[in-house]
Amino acid sequence: MKSRISIIIPHFNGVEVISECLESLQQVINTDLVPEIIMVDNASIDDSVTVVKERFPAVRIIRSETNRGYAGGCNLGVEAAVGDYLLFLNNDTIHESDWIESLAELL
Repeated sequence: MKSRISIIIPHFNGVEVISECLESLQQVINTDLVPEIIMVDNASIDDSVTVVKERFPAVRIIRSETNRGYAGGCNLGVEAAVGDYLLFLNNDTIHESDWIESLAELL
């Protein structure tokens, strides 16, 4: 059985940024390799959560009452993750279509 990778993305405001990131991850959402993508919202005051719910319904959203920063958001995501491995991404990253398969092979 292949190992499963949970992707955790801390986020604070910037709906365009997170949308581009999640769009680039569309091909791996809910696959055997990536059972979940978790966006940890650090108390955004824009409409990031609403847009992600509408455009990317497979993404799990964890909302923090306060801005915990990058590390705090990662830690909150870890508590909920189910994967064998955890992959932390910045919300402003864009991903090629086959990058995660290469990573999984190394693991």
